[in-house]
Amino acid sequence: MPLGIAKKQHAVVSHRMNSFGQPSGPSTVSWKYQGVNREVVRPDDGQPAERLSVRCGECSRELTFTVHSVAATRRRQSCWRAATWGCVVLFFAGVAGLIAGQVVWGSVAMAFGFIAGWVIGSAAAEEVGVTGHGNAVRLTVPKHHIALAEPPPAGMPELVCARCGHQEEFPRGSHLRKSYVQQQYRDAQARFAGHRCR
Repeated sequence: MPLGIAKKQHAVVSHRMNSFGQPSGPSTVSWKYQGVNREVVRPDDGQPAERLSVRCGECSRELTFTVHSVAATRRRQSCWRAATWGCVVLFFAGVAGLIAGQVVWGSVAMAFGFIAGWVIGSAAAEEVGVTGHGNAVRLTVPKHHIALAEPPPAGMPELVCARCGHQEEFPRGSHLRKSYVQQQYRDAQARFAGHRCR
């Protein structure tokens, strides 16, 4: 399911803190990012993409991202999905070729369909209409990353301390199950209840 897109969205522009992935499980590594909050305002539908300049809070580098309108972002998501389905068809055509005895053609079509489908499908899942600094197609782990968040669902107000500004975050993407978001919100509420201002 594509990520939710809105005219105005909260974003976190992050800097990758570690040069090498830290082991976080069997055959997996994790990357630590430190970010600054920013509001992304998209251009009106039909208008060209706009530039968003942000100064990284960690390395002080001036970052420039390209922000697409809501309609343009939805078109980009549709194109990525269509390309992904094309790769799936190519993969199964390769399977059919192998069954029919076309070993070389079938093997190449299967391998290309699988690899391209995986890369393009990953890009389709992450398309938010904000590109730059490796933020669109992620073949590597980018040094700088921008992540968009949706407004909190109804009945789940932001958990922000009025005295010190501490904010308790919780995942809320449209691609997540509602029950999962609700459980994460309850957990965030419990952490927020234990918050003490420094």
